[in-house]
Amino acid sequence: MDRIPTSEAETISIPVGNFEAHMLVPPEQEEQGPRLSCWWGITAASVALSRRIAALGSFPRKKAIELGCGLGLAGITAGLSGARVLFTDYVSEALRLAAENCQLNHLEENQTDFRVLDWETPREVGQFDLILGAEIVYDYFFHGSLIRLIGRILAPGGILIIADRKRLVVSRFIGRLIEGDFDCTEAQTLIRLEGFPEREISIFEIKRHRPS
Repeated sequence: MDRIPTSEAETISIPVGNFEAHMLVPPEQEEQGPRLSCWWGITAASVALSRRIAALGSFPRKKAIELGCGLGLAGITAGLSGARVLFTDYVSEALRLAAENCQLNHLEENQTDFRVLDWETPREVGQFDLILGAEIVYDYFFHGSLIRLIGRILAPGGILIIADRKRLVVSRFIGRLIEGDFDCTEAQTLIRLEGFPEREISIFEIKRHRPS
């Protein structure tokens, strides 16, 4: 993928909790390669996820990972709440812009890291107290590999938080988690934000079963 000049990106502000996140957003990109991705946009789901993270409070000394981070809004929110964050995406240009957005929001370099991550053949990344994902389960093909990845990287006592529109593909993914080793709670939130379509978003908070 060609590098997108920063000068072509628009800076927008997203109200999240008691602060505003400042985000570089590039022009809409053409799809490239065999995998569907809309990494270049800020979605209502990413806004909802970020607001939920902010509402949960601070995460000092916690390790977080954002899967399919795109421009990095959720990970930035976790970082501003005290977590050390690994931003991951299949698209390297997304990671470059996520890194610029981290700088724009004054996250320390020693608080963030950025890696290309292919869910089908994932590299070793360690375990995390907080796994984040906004609109990452839109393709049935990757459900199995994503569930295996989550099972491996979710630390004991950790939590997975997924935000998405309530769609069949999402319900089936959550169903597979519940049938396996996980418990799930769900809440809905309505996102009304200037410049965004009004969306009702589901927030799924997922933990491993407690041992009986």
